[in-house]
Formats: sequence, C-alpha cells, structure tokens
Amino acid sequence: MNRAALKSNARLYLSRKYGDALGVAVVTSLIAGALSILFSIVGNRFNPLTQLVFWDELAPLTGGAMDVERMTEQMIKSIESVLSQLWLVGLILGVSLIVLPLYRILVGNVMTVGRDRWYLRAAYVEHTPPFGSLFSVFRKGDYTKITGAMLWRSFWLFLWSIPPYLILFLGLLPQQIVFYHLLINRAALTEGLILRISKQYGLPLFLFSPLMLLVVLALFLVFMIIRIRKSYQYRMLPYILADNPQLGARASLKIAQDMTRGKIGRLFMLDFSFIGWILLCLLCICLPWVTLHLFAPYYHMTWAEGYRVIRDEAAKQGILRMEDLGYVRVG
Repeated sequence: MNRAALKSNARLYLSRKYGDALGVAVVTSLIAGALSILFSIVGNRFNPLTQLVFWDELAPLTGGAMDVERMTEQMIKSIESVLSQLWLVGLILGVSLIVLPLYRILVGNVMTVGRDRWYLRAAYVEHTPPFGSLFSVFRKGDYTKITGAMLWRSFWLFLWSIPPYLILFLGLLPQQIVFYHLLINRAALTEGLILRISKQYGLPLFLFSPLMLLVVLALFLVFMIIRIRKSYQYRMLPYILADNPQLGARASLKIAQDMTRGKIGRLFMLDFSFIGWILLCLLCICLPWVTLHLFAPYYHMTWAEGYRVIRDEAAKQGILRMEDLGYVRVG
C-alpha cells in the first residue's frame, strides 16, 4: 500500500469531481453534526452552568496562601443562581448525555457510511456517483444493519477506551486530593501536608511520589496505544458496510480486523502523512472549519482508494471473498 500512489490516484479521481466531493463532505458534516452545533449554540446561551464563577487566580503553590476571599461571595451567588434553575441544567445534561449520542448512533454513523459509499464509488476517473447515493444507506433493510454494525464498533471502542482513562483517573487521584487541600485550606505544598493527607485517607506514601506519576503516565500511554491500534483495526468497517450493508455487525467487524491484520502501522502512517495539511488548515484561525472541509475530499478519497487496495489484496490472499461484499463473479 504505497501512500504516494494512493494520494496520486485520489488527486486524479478528484480532478473532475472535486465540487461534488466537497458537497458530499460538507452535507455529511452538517447533517451528522447538526444537533451538536445547535445544542452548542443554544446551550452556551442558556446554560446556567456558564454563570458559575471560579477562582480566577492562584498564588504560587509553594510558600504562600492562595487569595480567594474576594471571589467567595461571587461564587456563592453564582451557585445559588444555578440551583434556582436546576430543571434547565437537567434538561441540558439530558440532551448532552442521551439525545446527542442517540442522534450520533441513528444519523451520524449512518451518514458516515453514506459518505464513504459515495467516495468509494467515485474512485474512478470517469465515474461520478449521483449525489443521492449519499442517502442510499437509509433504505429499508440497509439502515438497520448499518446502524447495528456501527453501534457494535462504537461499543468495542468504548470498552477499549476505559482502561487508559481509568488508570489516569485512579493514578492521579492522590494528586487531585493534594490539590483539593491546597485550594480549600489555602495551604502551602510541604512534605508535612502530604504526610497528613496520606494518613487521613489511608493511602501509601509512594502514591504521591514523582515516580508513581511517571508509572501512571507510562501505563496510560501503553493502553492508549492499544486503544489507537484497535481503532485502526476497525477503520475499514464503514467501507465494508458501504460495499455490503447486509453483512451484519459481527461478520463485518471480523472482516475489518482480518483485512487490516499486519497493516496497522501503514494505516497509521497514512493518517499521519496528512498532518501537514491539517496543521495548515488549523493555522487559518478565522476559518478552520472551512479550510478543513476544503481539504476533506482529498482525505476521504485517499482512504477510499486505500480501502480498495487492501480489499483487493485481501481477496487475492483468500482472507475474504468478494462475493461476501456483494460483488458478483463474472465468467
């Protein structure tokens, strides 16, 4: 899988259909993120939690107490204001924790498969798929299978995300307790304070040491690498569903893992090779959303071409059968 060849082919395919490809990328992004955008605008305007006032300055943690007295009265008033609007806080939290994930599952994930189907079919010089093929994934029968398979992938990625963040939270808990005491008691950071906290909470003293912090960060990094590796194992699932949405969750995820076995490093480097473009887009501080979407067709077309190469290679090696992906053998 030669990255230069993939990108060269992607540019060739886009040379006559960049406008269509850009439209697909933008429409997918708007529909998939519509509710999140709306919630962000409305939530920032009416969310009572934005009225909370926190200590805006901290004295050095060594040698002096933190001056927070002048902020205490404002904090109490802001908390009282929030408590008087708990129903609105509950509504906003309900939308963010329930409605937004449901929208992502029922609409966003499916639109991702529709986008990848369009780019996969557009990966030919002379052929431009109809714009409506973006929404073909919502057809009766296909929609249920696609939703289930993408949810199955999200479930496994969620499980693989638990260990690194759990390690980070538990490993840094002693440091969080120390910071809490520094903040509340306006105390200086001393060995005596750490000894007192250790005895008060029944925690071994070594948990507060710099060495323990390094161990926690190292374990977090190891498990995060495993999580990233898993994400690349499942990376081809939307394209597999774009080829044949009738495969089902377990079968399509297994094919995705089989296809990418031994290729994780190359897939990661394919993503990493776009880092220059992404940083350049983000440097346009005023219009990062616009510049990233101008770049998106190139990125999506390259990955569609990458999937085709990996799929065809897997078929030659007997890892999968093209008939399983909905193709009909001729002759």
